[in-house]
Parts: sequence; C-alpha cells; structure tokens
Amino acid sequence: MTNDPIKLHALGITHFRAGRFADAAQAFAEAYAAAEMAGDRQKAAEALNDLGVARRELAEWVQAEAVLEKAYAMFAELGNAKGKAQAMGNMGSVLEGQARYDEAADAYKQSAKMFEEIGDSDSAMYAWQALSRLRVKQGAWLPAIAAYEEGIENLPDRSLKKGLLKRILSLPGYLLRGR
Repeated sequence: MTNDPIKLHALGITHFRAGRFADAAQAFAEAYAAAEMAGDRQKAAEALNDLGVARRELAEWVQAEAVLEKAYAMFAELGNAKGKAQAMGNMGSVLEGQARYDEAADAYKQSAKMFEEIGDSDSAMYAWQALSRLRVKQGAWLPAIAAYEEGIENLPDRSLKKGLLKRILSLPGYLLRGR
C-alpha cells in the first residue's frame, strides 16, 4: 500500500463515487495520516473534509461532526476560506441527517455567505439550494422560496443563470394574475 496522501485521497474518491463509503472513509483516514506525516496540512484538511462526508454517508454522525469540526479548524488555520465554507456546508448536511434542522439551516447560511465573500457564487448557490431543500423538507414553503431567492440575488447581475432563475420564480405570480 502507498503512503502518498494524493494517491490515497484519489482512492477514497474512487470508492466514494462507487458507493463504497466504508472503503472511502478508510482511504480518506489514511490520506489524512499520510498528509500529516508529510507535513502537508492543506492535503490533511481536504482529506478530513472528505472523511466527514464519507462518515455522513455511513450515518456515523458523531464521527462525521468531529472530523468536519477539525477540518474547519484546519482550514481556518491555513487561511483557506473556500475550505472553511465547504466544511461548513458539509456540516450542514451532517446536522440535517440528524434532524437538527435549525442548526443545519444556520450552517448552510454560513456556508453560503462564506462562499459569497470569496466570490464563489456557484458554490454559494448550492448552499442556498441545500437550505431551500431543507425548508421544503420541513414544509416551510415561504422560507424555502426566500432561501432560493437569496441565492439568486447574490449571483452576478449579468449572469444568464440569474436571469433564467428569476424568470422561473416569477412565473407562478404571472400565471396567477392571468396574463
């Protein structure tokens, strides 16, 4: 077996994509250890973030939460704002998986705002969509629409995606007015 954190991480991704989440978790844990041993804190944080997602898929909630908290802290130490935003969004999905909906909503909002701060509007939109889906799951239709609209409003003004999504959201009102 290899001690190369990049190869171990790639192996974890291969297992994850194939739905072999326990194997993925093992590979990500090994990638983390190898990266730490090599002194590569960035690769270690990335491996931990992915390990948290694999643990989520295995419904290992306590472990997933602990690993993602550590990944978030490492990304913060490294000054990696995108990594922090990703870890926070992943934490939202772990909290949602435990039916801790208010905490999950807060994590998704924080993630979206972090992505917006670094100008990553596409990733921010994914976080807003996750919040919107969570609110739909709760039967909270107006907050679901509001979350989605907030994500749209924060897309670049000349974005084709923004224009299209705004038109789609205005369609029910247009139809109700009978025009």
